[in-house]
Amino acid sequence: MQIYQVKEAKLELVEEFIHNNEMAIGKKLTGQSYVIEINGRIEGCFDLERLDESTYWLKQLHLNKEHVQKLFVVFESVLIIARKNNIKCVYVHNQSPVVDILLESLQFKRESDVTFKGIKSEKTGNWWAYQVS
Repeated sequence: MQIYQVKEAKLELVEEFIHNNEMAIGKKLTGQSYVIEINGRIEGCFDLERLDESTYWLKQLHLNKEHVQKLFVVFESVLIIARKNNIKCVYVHNQSPVVDILLESLQFKRESDVTFKGIKSEKTGNWWAYQVS
């Protein structure tokens, strides 16, 4: 498994991934997008959206269902990327109880009152924060 920014990906792999997952991810990936390549195919993606100088939001994480068992490794990889980029805090919004357990096991802390400028508050699910060391 490799995780890298979409701008480093082969265009034909990105186009195939978008075509196969359009309903789940929309029609495009942004400059903030990372792709998850498994066995020569892009099988997932996520965005790390900057909220301020040292705070980012892990947004739109998608992993094809046949690779869901790799979700733990994907979250760990996000934290490695955060450390390399001097990110101090990563926020995640989640609506799955199973992923809540996974986030807690990775030492994310549940946040009860999260408001960000320009981001509408989600009514369902939980916000989590990880203080990068």
